[in-house]
Amino acid sequence: MMSYLTFGKGQDLILGHGMAQNKNLWLENGWVKELSKIRRVHIFDFPGHGDNLSMDESNFSVQKMANHILEISNDIKSESFDYMGFSMGARAGFELASCKNNLNKIISLGMHPGAPYLEKKRFNKRAKAMKNLGEKTGEKKYIIYSKIFEKALNWEGAIDKISWKNEKHKIIIGENDDNYELTKSIMKNKDNKVLYTLEGVNHKNTFNEPKHSLSAIINFLQDNR
Repeated sequence: MMSYLTFGKGQDLILGHGMAQNKNLWLENGWVKELSKIRRVHIFDFPGHGDNLSMDESNFSVQKMANHILEISNDIKSESFDYMGFSMGARAGFELASCKNNLNKIISLGMHPGAPYLEKKRFNKRAKAMKNLGEKTGEKKYIIYSKIFEKALNWEGAIDKISWKNEKHKIIIGENDDNYELTKSIMKNKDNKVLYTLEGVNHKNTFNEPKHSLSAIINFLQDNR
């Protein structure tokens, strides 16, 4: 069982970080301070990150990452929980939303639900760059990141597996995010209220600067429709 930290009271909200991040960044960037005012917030490290430096490649798949989220929901004995993930963490959330479980609402920061093979060239390039960096520096974390990119390419996506509903799903992405145009294209035939665009914001600042989206996130979580 993975370790996690809990803050606040109320309905359960699990937060999943992005690639090369760790659970503490949710604290450092102010997310936990604000969200714990309305939710019982849980933060954790995905395999290969933070305090969870597992080298077991079987834990690096999108499906396994989604299972880790479910493990936490079971450990906190939550009948129903919400989830918000950034980038890699959002991808695991989409996988979770495509399966039957006790997930209620999901928020994606800076990520679409499409299959990574749509960006195969970019993923392979990043995997190779991380591997080369790991071999050059001797730091295992870069080898781990390389393996995560490779494993992600096996994920078939969740765009057609999820019954999209404005009251259950929210994709928040900056218009200057490299993923923005692809996200718009993927979601064009879905509920148009699911996609929430942050004007003038890039991928990094979608996570680093909560001020751009916090009000929309809180309103979404507190809407009981």
